[in-house]
Amino acid sequence: MTPERSTDPAGLGRGRLTRRFPVLWQAPPSPPPVEQFAVAPGTGPRRFTARVAVAAPRLTVPAAALAIVQNAATASIPVIMGLAIDRALQTGDLVQLSGWLALLGITFLCLALAFRVSAFLAARAVQTVEHRLRSTLSGSVLHPADGRVRRPDGVVLSTATNDLTRLSTAVNLGVFPVGELAGITVVAVSLLVIHWPLGVAVLLGAPVVVWLMGALSGPFSRTARHAQSLLAVAVGRATDLVTGYRVVKGVRAEEEATRRYRHESRAALTGAYTNLGALGRYLAGSNTISGLFVAGIAGLAGFFAVAGEITIGELIAVAGLTQALLPPLNLLTANAGAVWAAAVGSGERVLDLLRAAGDAPEPAAPPPGPATPPVVEVIADGDEPIRLEPGAVIGLHADDRTANAIVGSFLAPRGVGRMAEVLLDGVPAAELDPADYRAAVVVAPHEAGLFSGTVAENLDLPGAAPHHRATALWAAACDDFVSGTPGGLDIQVGENGNRLSGGQRQRLALARAYARDAQVLVLHEPTTAVDSVTGAAIADRLRRVRAGRSTLLVTTSPVLLARCDRVVEPGAHAGGPVRVTR
Repeated sequence: MTPERSTDPAGLGRGRLTRRFPVLWQAPPSPPPVEQFAVAPGTGPRRFTARVAVAAPRLTVPAAALAIVQNAATASIPVIMGLAIDRALQTGDLVQLSGWLALLGITFLCLALAFRVSAFLAARAVQTVEHRLRSTLSGSVLHPADGRVRRPDGVVLSTATNDLTRLSTAVNLGVFPVGELAGITVVAVSLLVIHWPLGVAVLLGAPVVVWLMGALSGPFSRTARHAQSLLAVAVGRATDLVTGYRVVKGVRAEEEATRRYRHESRAALTGAYTNLGALGRYLAGSNTISGLFVAGIAGLAGFFAVAGEITIGELIAVAGLTQALLPPLNLLTANAGAVWAAAVGSGERVLDLLRAAGDAPEPAAPPPGPATPPVVEVIADGDEPIRLEPGAVIGLHADDRTANAIVGSFLAPRGVGRMAEVLLDGVPAAELDPADYRAAVVVAPHEAGLFSGTVAENLDLPGAAPHHRATALWAAACDDFVSGTPGGLDIQVGENGNRLSGGQRQRLALARAYARDAQVLVLHEPTTAVDSVTGAAIADRLRRVRAGRSTLLVTTSPVLLARCDRVVEPGAHAGGPVRVTR
């Protein structure tokens, strides 16, 4: 059976003719570099949302200019038609009529092109700002200033998706409402020229109408914030349920877990219905106000036409202008009212999460530290300090509880309830600047995650020198699946390394830790998933790749412990001595 040939191989929804045309303004192959949002202390939701709305001026300013052109062209169409009636149709001048029709066609062309390009620029601005916001939020959540996690994963997920999407639409407020206000202004000026009382009525009445419609947005804004909060709680409950399913199953708490999730889900559904009801009442009220205003202007124009104060062509132009006045007013209601209210509600939740995570910027290349690594001391459960001298390789042989406590304290030195204390040159790590601490200490946990992308991208980290990459791969024994396969460093590792075997994932994570060439490196069971031959090769190369640097090996592997300068074993009970077994 011969497969049917697609007429749209690119999948862009184009037909046989249009698919031959070039496609312009495609998205770049990689995300553009972004600048982090700096949130000043005391910033409120409205101020934060206003900053978001003007965060991409290079795109929104030309988009707003084109929106002005589009709305001005729309409002000028009835004027052109009225002039064509008075000056061409009534006089029977076909030449002049052809000129007015040509002008009308040019106006429609300008209208269509201006709208197309303006909408494209506005959409690109929204996506750019959303990417910038998500990068800022991700950096703050993944690298909190105090090392603590203060929000459930479900709340973070809901905020980073639903709320950021709503907040980023505030960028449209700097584009389309500007054009709509310009359209209303063109209508008012045109009515002033046709008959000044009509223009005055529009100039005085339009601000009152816009103010009334804005006043109606208060209930919708409040219900939008409440609905988003309920949704985040439901997502958090679902995330917790999926994450802890085995525990829930083990204690036979399925019924209680289901009841709790159903309760949160119903509350979120009720909040969504309430929010939609408030939106419907807001739109109904605002559309009624704008409709009454436009009807009043049209009725006033009819009165002047009956009184003989305006011509037939002017009456047609006024009728068209009043019709052209209704869409900008309604769109101004939807954009400046509903979008602003929803964006402020989501902006408040994003601000809460940013403040909870702390003011932590995206990690940059660490500053150059001292030539000599710091002296590291670890105190676990009241034991004697475990001392790591500069340039030494110390093995720590401990039970799982003590090992996890020590590694966890290195990962989060400011964490609440930590069971070990870490000191650098006698200074508690909790008192150090987080950026300085992360620049000096790198921790490679036992279950380290990999990033989606290539091997090279996983090694391309802040502070990792490109020339050290090959050495790191060699020391982690990654030769077989990097150098020995086609693609080399461009091999795709998949989501969390799912295209690699368990041993390959562990070795690549170890190479990533080596690539930073940190002053202090903490390794937790780095060879549990590799065979004995590969494990011996990693152990033999450890001292060469870490020459002049300090390394703490938290492991029970005899092969690794044999390569250490010293092997220590914390006391079996609180206050017990630290035994040096080698």
